Amino acid sequence: MKPVAFEKSDLTLEPVQFFGGHTRSAGVIENRGGKPTARITTETSGVLKDSVLYIEQDLLPEGGKKNHRSWKLYRVDKHHVNATANDIDGTAHGLLYGDEFSWTFRLKLANRKFIKHARMSQHMYLMPDGETLIIRSVIRKFSFVVAQITEQFKKY
Repeated sequence: MKPVAFEKSDLTLEPVQFFGGHTRSAGVIENRGGKPTARITTETSGVLKDSVLYIEQDLLPEGGKKNHRSWKLYRVDKHHVNATANDIDGTAHGLLYGDEFSWTFRLKLANRKFIKHARMSQHMYLMPDGETLIIRSVIRKFSFVVAQITEQFKKY
């Protein structure tokens, strides 16, 4: 489905509002075939200053090294949200319709000699309680899926 198909939803996802304050997530990392390979959790806090949401996020993959991501997220207009982050090359451009938000960005890969980037696409869906967000991420290199992540974010 295209993002515009979610426009008539009874729910409205406001990413700046949802990620403002504190959220936690728990999810599963899967290989390209869909087989679970590890769990992942995140702790996130966001503070709004001058129409920009500053987000600090700790990603904790099971059996892996903790990763920290610093985001700057801002609304462009009714249907567009942009962001930058310390491990994103350039700007993530997002589309927002109703309870669905999606974007694609170029992710910097740490400690890689030859392959320095991957493409990450994320689709986010606000659940009826208004405090739960399901995120489906797909990571691609050279157009091939290399990993998938499904997470549930909760406000607290």
